[in-house]
Amino acid sequence: MRYLLVDDDEGIHILLKDILAPFARLDSALDGEQALALFQRSLEPGGEAYDAVFLDIVMPGMDGHAVAARLRDMERRRGDGPEFKLIMITALSDTRNLSKAFFKGYASCYIVKPLDRAKVLEELQSNGILS
Repeated sequence: MRYLLVDDDEGIHILLKDILAPFARLDSALDGEQALALFQRSLEPGGEAYDAVFLDIVMPGMDGHAVAARLRDMERRRGDGPEFKLIMITALSDTRNLSKAFFKGYASCYIVKPLDRAKVLEELQSNGILS
């Protein structure tokens, strides 16, 4: 399995790398532009597509919703292969952001910060991202 983590908080990178290391290889991006570049490389010939993308909503520059839309567009243009699972990780718990994540970004799950090991693993297992 291969995951992409996109969050501007380096503490989240440390925490999720620790939690997810037994399950997948994890690539990291601190902003949307880095994420788009990594994702594009994963779709190129010889690349290995991401199985899941962990994406923060509030980031400088491009927010997580915009990044999700661009990633889904890149995925559609590829035209084959399974869709990646989108896991939104954010401090925002309002209905507008929740709806936008699920209905426009096709999120598989939405985890509200602060994150902890048990909450992350439970959410990923209950949504079929980890077995």
